[in-house]
Amino acid sequence: MRFKGEVTHLSQKGLGIVRNDGNGISYFVFGTWPGDWGEFEIIDRPLNNKKYGYAKLIQLIKASDQRHQPECVYLGMHDDACSGCPWMIADYESQLEQKRNRLIYAMKRIGFDMVQLHVPTVQPSPDQFGYRNRFQVKTDGLKLGYVAEGSHRIAPIGDCIVLNGACRSLLKAMLASLPREDWQPGAGFDWNFIDLDDELSVEQIALNQKRAFKQGNSAQNEWMRSWLRNRLNANPRIGKVIELFCGSGNFTEVIADSHCSEVIAYESGLDAIKQLRSKNLTKVDARPIDLFKPYIWKILKKSIADAETLVIDPPRAGLKNMKGFFDYFVSLRTIYYISCDPETFARDAWSFAKKGWQLTDIQPVDLFPHTPHVETLAEFKKVP
Repeated sequence: MRFKGEVTHLSQKGLGIVRNDGNGISYFVFGTWPGDWGEFEIIDRPLNNKKYGYAKLIQLIKASDQRHQPECVYLGMHDDACSGCPWMIADYESQLEQKRNRLIYAMKRIGFDMVQLHVPTVQPSPDQFGYRNRFQVKTDGLKLGYVAEGSHRIAPIGDCIVLNGACRSLLKAMLASLPREDWQPGAGFDWNFIDLDDELSVEQIALNQKRAFKQGNSAQNEWMRSWLRNRLNANPRIGKVIELFCGSGNFTEVIADSHCSEVIAYESGLDAIKQLRSKNLTKVDARPIDLFKPYIWKILKKSIADAETLVIDPPRAGLKNMKGFFDYFVSLRTIYYISCDPETFARDAWSFAKKGWQLTDIQPVDLFPHTPHVETLAEFKKVP
């Protein structure tokens, strides 16, 4: 079934939304932007909601004023097109606007009064191309690429213009080595994955081995570290710091350099803890533990009870396990929350607010241009 309509806004996942006046259903459409007029076709893609569905763009009748021709030749609407940078169809200023809208919508939906809470403009990335310092590709031994939108198919590529120089060289070396029989997936698997970053050499490339996490945009990571450094320097009473989801110490280094008394840094990954310990940071005690474990705060109560400052950089799931959180963090005065997901950040921030915490600073950051991703930096203070 086909219909015509206008894309009015974007979903929280970054897809265009267009209403079909014929049946009253709104559809999520990849590769569209607010203001686009087009002809759409409903597609059979499961969605457990009778008010929404999925459609694809058949013909763009009138383009949005914010739309432009994407620089990447591998981004497109066909079945095997790369979908890694879906917002490359729009100018950068409108991308930043939509990222801010994502955060505002999530905060408003959870219950925050957005008249009282000011969300500033998104901190832009100094580089819109050549910025990415890590990436993951899929390969079946014959082709290599990312994943096509809404599928499990490999979208083959011959280059990737968002990668930095070192990562781009790794990609070209892998492409030049194809076809490779030793990269063919085992029975029952569609592909193998390859994790890469700009600290890896060609000789170290390996199948299905996760690399230690690092923020994907070096320049923006330095900006975020500076934000945290400035907040800590402005805090006259840091005291003992607990850091959750510390990774290999990206933000731990900043905390340790502050006037805090000590840092206990927690992370589930043993390799990350080993890397952090190898840095020999003064005042830092790095401890491995699963922070999503049931009753985790009760388990940690002796270590966290006298902490005055908390730094959190969780995965997309956010804190998730809040049971007993504030029962054991009894001496906290300040929380610094670094989030990669607006919805889980809003959920956790609302939980903080209900326990008497005030959101005193918030700053969205564009870590990955041309994608819906938005990073959020926030400071919370305990209300006296």
